[in-house]
Amino acid sequence: MTDRRTDRSASIRSILKGNVRAASQLLTLVQNQSSSARPILKALFPHTGKARLIGITGPAGAGKSTLINQLITAFREKKQSVGVLAVDPTSPFSGGALLGDRLRMQPHFLDRDVFIRSLATRGAWGGLSPALFEAIHVLDAMGKEIILIETVGVGQDEVEIARLADVVVLVLAPGMGDEVQMMKAGLLEIGDAVVVNKGDLKEARWLYHQLKETLSDRPLLRVIADRGEGIPALITEIEKQLETEPAPARRRGFVREELRTLLREHLGNVIDQVSFNEKEIESVLLRRRDPYRLIRSWIKRSGVKTFSSTP
Repeated sequence: MTDRRTDRSASIRSILKGNVRAASQLLTLVQNQSSSARPILKALFPHTGKARLIGITGPAGAGKSTLINQLITAFREKKQSVGVLAVDPTSPFSGGALLGDRLRMQPHFLDRDVFIRSLATRGAWGGLSPALFEAIHVLDAMGKEIILIETVGVGQDEVEIARLADVVVLVLAPGMGDEVQMMKAGLLEIGDAVVVNKGDLKEARWLYHQLKETLSDRPLLRVIADRGEGIPALITEIEKQLETEPAPARRRGFVREELRTLLREHLGNVIDQVSFNEKEIESVLLRRRDPYRLIRSWIKRSGVKTFSSTP
């Protein structure tokens, strides 16, 4: 027990000093849902809340990873420490397309002030996984001033992730007509700034002007991410929005969603442990009892007052 506490204390100290290896080990425990991660996360929590979160979202193929690579360079030139979470809510594995994303950020792998991690964030019981929030806390505790959160697409889960950020950058590119139509249906609303990538293409200029007619209350920028063109203007816009204190509603929303995911996980674990005896199963199978009555009976026995009125 003493050795375990000593190891835990050493891990906490190392992470607070920005140690990449210790942070990576903790994030592995987090993704594996290891109970040994929780005491460390609890100890780190008082040291969090300082990092600014920037969500980068948009359709697959829009060039988000290339753009992030340029943003990392720009923030590092300003001597700011940067963390990147490339998240995939749809996959239980952190690989595939996310591996490609990380390869595009390869120039920063040897920079001690840049920490890049791929993360699967789909909760087993629906919604987001606590792993996303915990990963943000780990990067925050290790001193990352800027945390870039990249999503793989524009589905509902990606929108939920983006809304956790202080600033959301929506990245679009020409040749994505279906996605743009979907954006017009409401998803454009999530972007605090909208970026049209591959701006040297004629189609990009057309898209830019089309969006300009749609967007009147938010910044619209044109960039060529693989050349770094337009990045200074984007950085200026991001910093302008970060100069103000985080919107209280967003920070409260972050906490509210984190609490919900933890509760969802806990209740899911409780449900997983429920077992019904053969007599109960037989009674439903032979239609002597309906399943609703059986569940109501179980809830009453369990003493879970929260659900006493259901089903």
